[in-house]
Amino acid sequence: MKKTDKIVILGITGYMGAWLAKDLTAAGYQNIYGSYTNSKKATVLKSTLPNLNLVDINVLTDTEKLNALMFNTKWIFNNTAAFTGQKKDTTDFIVTKTLMANNVMQAIKQAKTIEKIVHLGSVGTIGSGHLNPQVTEYDESDYSAIDPDNIWGVMKLAEERTITQWCQNLNINYVIVHPTNVIGPSFLPWNHDMIPAYLKDGGFLIDSQMDSVDVRDIANLELTLMNDTQVNNLRILGKGFSMMYSQLVNIVSEHLTDQQIQILFGNMTHIIDQKTALNILQNTKDSNFYKENINKINNTLNIHTKYPKAYKYQYTDAKETVVAALDKMLQDLN
Repeated sequence: MKKTDKIVILGITGYMGAWLAKDLTAAGYQNIYGSYTNSKKATVLKSTLPNLNLVDINVLTDTEKLNALMFNTKWIFNNTAAFTGQKKDTTDFIVTKTLMANNVMQAIKQAKTIEKIVHLGSVGTIGSGHLNPQVTEYDESDYSAIDPDNIWGVMKLAEERTITQWCQNLNINYVIVHPTNVIGPSFLPWNHDMIPAYLKDGGFLIDSQMDSVDVRDIANLELTLMNDTQVNNLRILGKGFSMMYSQLVNIVSEHLTDQQIQILFGNMTHIIDQKTALNILQNTKDSNFYKENINKINNTLNIHTKYPKAYKYQYTDAKETVVAALDKMLQDLN
């Protein structure tokens, strides 16, 4: 990418999109555009990075504005998470995700200037449909998100296949990035990482393997892959480290006071230890839940990338990433 090329980040105010905008700015790129749907977030991002050109676009409905945004664009980072809030079942989710992908790619087709797209997928598309506990190792070769109970994986795989088919038909280079659990400090004062998702407002969670990646690494990974022709037309898994849910809870409990925990998470999730979980599940070995999760419970699942030379992770210490996230959450309360 040249510093003056037009770059578009779809979903620029999001958790990963904002960090990506920051990294592109720091690297000297001068022609950065981004789509948003939340004007308050856009105002804060613009005040932080005044060089950005921000456009209010709903990628599900604003096709004319999307076409205009793509005009003369060369490089696209698709970080948008399109939701209607009205979905009732897996089919509804798939329709929404494929509509987003089709709208984006139709705009790319019309523009005729795009050279490459980096699309943000999900690890939910990899290894989540296997019902054989004997299989303990997965990489980007796996396309097993077929379990209808895994709504996120099924819809993200449908989205990915729509993007890749369009790119192949249009002869446009692409990379699909599949992050594991994204955690770490939010660049701006809102947080979408998986720590609150797992720990907020009580409930119970079986102690299991939590493959993760720091949000700052995902943003930098996207930028690195865009500039690397060796990874064109590949899926790349994003994973910086692994821990157990119990480790996450321990880090939070050690770093925060009880009052801080209550403010951030309410009644924090209770972790069911491995021994108790296995006793509970011993009569459910024929269930899909058991078959899909037993290796995570036993901490024997090995999800890894086929392309370790594509990117060197900077944040590989789980505690450092979690603590950085917690400190930013507290800071953002002010």
